[in-house]
Amino acid sequence: MIGELAKLTRIEHAVMLALGVLIAEIIILGELPPVSLIIIMSLLVPVFSEMGSFALNDYFDIETDKLNKKDRPLVNGTITPKFALSLSIITLIISTVMAYFINIEVFIIALIFNIVAILYNWKLKDMPLVGNIYIAFTMAIPFIFGNFVISNTLSELALVLASLGFVAGLAREIIKSVQDMDGDIKARGSKTLPVIVGEKVSVLIACAMYVSFIPLTAIPFFIGLKISIIAIVLIGIADVMILIICAKSISKDYKFARNMSLIAFLIGLIGLLFAALG
Repeated sequence: MIGELAKLTRIEHAVMLALGVLIAEIIILGELPPVSLIIIMSLLVPVFSEMGSFALNDYFDIETDKLNKKDRPLVNGTITPKFALSLSIITLIISTVMAYFINIEVFIIALIFNIVAILYNWKLKDMPLVGNIYIAFTMAIPFIFGNFVISNTLSELALVLASLGFVAGLAREIIKSVQDMDGDIKARGSKTLPVIVGEKVSVLIACAMYVSFIPLTAIPFFIGLKISIIAIVLIGIADVMILIICAKSISKDYKFARNMSLIAFLIGLIGLLFAALG
């Protein structure tokens, strides 16, 4: 049951979001933040938000997943739709309430994103690029969120890292839309980017974004992020993996590309963590 819950909520995404928040907090403080209730809650807010959003995603996507992903918990019956909906509501509320007790800036961020998460899963994901842009923002916002946990002034470095997260996240989500295109059309009548411009053009757009992302990863080191050999190596590995992801996407191995992108992002985040720690 634990494994199915992890699959339902995509817990690996939650770990990366929390890691992004922690990296931003370290950058603003210049050191590891002290263990406190506020810091712990700041890491749990994105975790609960992510869990709620993905559980709701599976709830709305049962028919699509019957065509695209037959191993999903709601499709194979290991978790009921009612449970997934209840879990989503509870975790989104917990996320928002926790954010309220941190400060007003992070509360507003959490509230907006949790509301948009509901709208995304209900309707926005079926619109060209709109759903993809929302998911890309969820990969960018942890750096902004973590910044405002520590300071009410937005750091240039946090903003740059958020921009990098957005570009990489948007590229990955376009590939995801291509992979899910047939099921989205049949089950939801979606008008996603691949439906509008076609599979090949969508893949080329995603790969162009991925390739442009690679040189951009050097920018944080020019505006204040400390240079670390371990960080450079890890980010370099992530960049090479992104080139492989593009090649796999062009060859239509979308499942491999999506799975590898998560690993590449995680390696890149760990590299940023080492750089933030100096």
